[in-house]
Amino acid sequence: MVWSFLVPFLFILGYFAILKAWPLGNQSVMTVDLGQQYIDFFAYFKKTLASHPETFFYSFSKGLGGEMVGTFAYYLMSPLNFLLFLFPGTSLSVGVWLLMAVKLGLAGLFACLYLRAPKRRLAPVAQAAFATAYGLCAYLIVNHYNVMWLDGVYLLPLVLLSLDWQRENRYLWAYPLLLAITFITNYYIGYMVALFLVLYWFWYQSQFAQTWAQWWRGAGRFAWTSLLGAGLSLFMLLPTFFALTDSKGTYTVRAIHWQFEYNPLKLLPKMVSGAYSFDQMSSGQANIYTTMIIGLGVILYFCNRWLPWREKIVAGLVSLFLVASLFVEPLDLLWHGFQFPVWYPYRFSFVVSLWAILLTARVWPLLPHFSWRQGLLMAIPGVIVIGYSTVQLANLEFIHPFALIVTAIFAVASIALVVTHDRQWRWWPAALLILVSVDIITNGVLSLNQLSYISQSDYANYTNNLQAAVDAVKQENHSPFYRIGKTFERTKDDAMQTDFFGGSHFNSMMEPRQPKLYDELGLPAGDGQISYTNGTMITDALLDMQYYLQDTKSYSVLQDHNLAANPIMFPNAYRPDLAFYPTQKKLTLTTIHKNPYALPLVFSGSSRALHHTQLPNYPLSEQEALWNELTGNKNWQNLFIPLLHPTITTTNTRQDGENNVSGTYYRRNKEKEATVTYSFIATTNDPFYVTFGANLPVKDLTIRVNNREVKQYDTFRSPVAFNLAARQAGRRVTLSFTFNSDSVTFDGLAFYRLDMAQFVKMDRQLQQQGGTVTGFKQNQIQATVNTTKKAPTIYTTIPASPGWQLLLDGQPVKTKEFLKSFLAVTPKKAGRHTLSFRYVAPGWRVGVTGSLLSLILWLLVIVLSRRRHSPIVSSPFESSLTRW
Repeated sequence: MVWSFLVPFLFILGYFAILKAWPLGNQSVMTVDLGQQYIDFFAYFKKTLASHPETFFYSFSKGLGGEMVGTFAYYLMSPLNFLLFLFPGTSLSVGVWLLMAVKLGLAGLFACLYLRAPKRRLAPVAQAAFATAYGLCAYLIVNHYNVMWLDGVYLLPLVLLSLDWQRENRYLWAYPLLLAITFITNYYIGYMVALFLVLYWFWYQSQFAQTWAQWWRGAGRFAWTSLLGAGLSLFMLLPTFFALTDSKGTYTVRAIHWQFEYNPLKLLPKMVSGAYSFDQMSSGQANIYTTMIIGLGVILYFCNRWLPWREKIVAGLVSLFLVASLFVEPLDLLWHGFQFPVWYPYRFSFVVSLWAILLTARVWPLLPHFSWRQGLLMAIPGVIVIGYSTVQLANLEFIHPFALIVTAIFAVASIALVVTHDRQWRWWPAALLILVSVDIITNGVLSLNQLSYISQSDYANYTNNLQAAVDAVKQENHSPFYRIGKTFERTKDDAMQTDFFGGSHFNSMMEPRQPKLYDELGLPAGDGQISYTNGTMITDALLDMQYYLQDTKSYSVLQDHNLAANPIMFPNAYRPDLAFYPTQKKLTLTTIHKNPYALPLVFSGSSRALHHTQLPNYPLSEQEALWNELTGNKNWQNLFIPLLHPTITTTNTRQDGENNVSGTYYRRNKEKEATVTYSFIATTNDPFYVTFGANLPVKDLTIRVNNREVKQYDTFRSPVAFNLAARQAGRRVTLSFTFNSDSVTFDGLAFYRLDMAQFVKMDRQLQQQGGTVTGFKQNQIQATVNTTKKAPTIYTTIPASPGWQLLLDGQPVKTKEFLKSFLAVTPKKAGRHTLSFRYVAPGWRVGVTGSLLSLILWLLVIVLSRRRHSPIVSSPFESSLTRW
C-alpha cells in the first residue's frame, strides 16, 4: 500500500522538481486551463471561505455576475482543497502542485485497498503493482492539470470496494456515503462513475448470483442504495441541475448520429508508451495506456479456461461497450452527458484503464503454466500495435521512434514475466513490481515532456501588481459596488484571483446570456467566455465601469510605445478614449483612471428600453439605440457619426475591383509582407471607433495605430468595436494591418466618431436618475431610486439569473428583463422607491431538505445494520427490519 501511494505521489513531486518548479526555480506546474482558469478559481475558493461566504451562491466577479453553486460543484468541492490554505498569495501554485501529487497518490492507494480484499487472492506485490499502474495511468498523467476531475478517479476504487461490502452485508452505510462524496466533489466525473457502476455491478453479480431471485434482490439493493447516495448529495446536485439548465446544459446535443468518430484502428497507437502531445488535448483519441502487462492481462482473462463463461460473456459485453464508447459517437456523448467536450476528449477513459486492471487482477491468481511457445503467441497483440504504429509513424505527431522501442522492450519483459510467473524464482515478485512501475513512470515522463508550463514569475509578478492596483482602487473608493475594467489581462478570471468586480470571465458553467449580450454590444465572447476588451464610453457607463486600469508603459495615449516594453502586464486592449477619464493614481506598472460617466448599479429611465430590438452585426448602432431608448428623448440623437471615405493606401497588395473599406486584399510578392492602411484627419477631439467583422483574422494580422503596434483580443464571433483615437484633433489617424498570408478579407470595417458632447448630455440625464446602493452583499442588495413620469422604469445591471427575488417598497414583485440580460422593474407609481434584491439558488432549499431526509434514512441504515445482518435486503422498507 505504501508503494502504491508513494510512487505516483513522488513521481509528480519529482518530475516538477527536476523541471525546477518554484520555489526550486522559475517554472510552475500551470499549463493550459490550470494556468488560465483553475488557479484563479482556487484563489476565489480561499477568499470565499475566509472573507465572504455568500459568494458560494452568487458572485459579481463571475463576469458581470452569476450563480456560483454550479461552479463550486464542478471546480471547487474537493475536500483536499483545504490544503491550499497552507499556501498564501502566489505560492498557491505550489499548493496546486501538492494537490496533484496527493490525488494521484490516493488513486494508487485506494486501488490497492480494493485489490487487497482477500477474495481477490492477489499477492501483495501484485496488489502494489496494479494499483501503481492505476495511480499513474495515462488518463491521470495527461489530466494532472485538470485537478477537479481527479477526485472521482481516486474515489472510484473505494466505491467499488463498498459495493463488494454491500453484497457481503458489511458496512452497508459505506456505499451510499462514498457515492455521495463522489457526486459532491465533482458531479461531472460522478456521473461517469455512476454509469460505470452499473456496468461493474452486472459483471460482479455474474460472479456470485446463481438464481434470478438473487439477481433481482441484488438489483433492488443496488438501486435504492444508489438513490440514497444521490439523496445525500442532493443539496449540491439539485441546485447544480438548475444551474446547468441555465448554463452548460443549454449546449446539450439533441440530434444523435450513429457513426464512428474516427477509424477504430487509430486507437492502436494510443497503446504505445507516451502516446501524447499538445494537439491531443483538443482533438485526439482516448488516453488508455496502463502498462503492457495490464494489456496482456486483459487478453489472458478472456483466454482463461477456469473463469465461468457466464462471467466472461458479461465481461465481454462490458468491454465491447467501453471500447465502442471510444469511437462511436452516441456512446461517447452518453458518457459526456450528451455534450461534445470542448478540448480534452474522452474524459471518461479512466474507467477503461480501471476496467483493464480489474480484469487482470481477476485472472492473475488463475494463470496456468505457460510454455515459451505460448509466450510467442502472447507477442502477437504487441506486434500488431507496434507494427501499425511504425507504419503510421509519419502521420502520428504524438509518437516518436524512441517510444516504440521502449514499448517493445516493456512488451517483451512483460511476456517473459507472465511466462515465468510460476517458476518460484525469488527475484520474480520484485521484478514484477519494478517492471510495472518503470513502465508506467516511463509513460508519464514521455507524456509530460510534450507539455510546456508558464513561468512562476509571469504569474506572480502580474498577480501582485494587479492586486496592488485593485487595493489602491478600494482605498480610493469605499462604495459597496463598482466595476473595474483593464487594458491588460493574464486570464479572463483575473477578477476572481484578485477579488474585484470586472467584466471578463471563462467558465464551463457560464450562463449564455452574457456572451449573447457581449455579441450584441460589440465585445468579444464565445461559449463559456467573455472578455471586456473592446468597451466604448457607452458600455463603460452602462456597466458601471467606474475605474479603468491601464498598462502604464504600453498605452500612453500620446506617446510612442511598444508591446515588448512591458511584458508583465500582458496588454490585450487599446483604449485611447481613457484620456477622457481623469487619472486617479499612478503605480509602477499601472495607471488608475476614474470614469466620471459611469451609471450606478440601479437607475431609472424610459420604458422604451424594455422593448429594445436587437440590431445584429451593428454594435455601435446597437449602443446608440440603447442610449436613446434609456433617455427616452423624442428626437433621435445620432451618437456615432460614420466616416464614409477614409483614405486607403496599400503596400504589396492588390484588390479585385476598386479600393473599398471592406474587401479582400491579395499579397503580390510572397516573399514580403503586405500592408493595408486606412487614414483620416481627426476633425475633433472626440473618440473614434472602427468595427471589425466577425471573420477578421486578427491572429494573422499585426495591427498598428499611427505606426504603433497595438493589441486586439483575437477571439470573437460577432463584430467588435475597436477604439482608434481620442483627443487627436487636427492630426492624421492611421490604422494599418500587416499580414504574411496570401490574402485577407476585411469584412465589417466601418469608421465612426462618437459625438462626445451629445453623449455627455444624455449620460448626465441618466446619472441624475441614478439610484443609491444602501446595502450590499453579493447575494443581497438594497437600494433606493426615484422614478418619474418620463423615467418610470428601474433598470439594473444585475444579471437576470434565476433565483433573484425582489421586494419593491416592501412588497414582492415580479421582475422584467432588460436587454434579455439584466433585472428591471416598473413600479405602479412614480416617486422614491426602496428595492431589496435577494438571491436564493434555485433548488437549494429543496435539495437541502432532500439531503436531510436522506441523512436520516442513512443513519437508520447504520443503526439497523449494526443490530443484525442478513444475506440480502431489497428495500429499506421491508416488513421485517430484523432481516438487517
